[in-house]
Amino acid sequence: MTPERKEKALLAEINNGRLAMIGIMGLISASKGLIVPGLDSIETIARYSGEYMAPFSGNPEWPGVAEMNTYQLSLLPWGN
Repeated sequence: MTPERKEKALLAEINNGRLAMIGIMGLISASKGLIVPGLDSIETIARYSGEYMAPFSGNPEWPGVAEMNTYQLSLLPWGN
């Protein structure tokens, strides 16, 4: 593989990862009831009433987990 081709492939992989992160954040936002252009018209996105950070709440010895669980909802404008 030539260096130019390798650089182009690496850039494509980085951009695909960025797009995937944007997509996941859009789906999470839509499932929490926020307005997301393009996803608002899809009726099959179920509203999620659980806690996204639940996997981290099992071990309060991890750095920042206790604080995150305590203050998480109060810091978010939609949390209550």
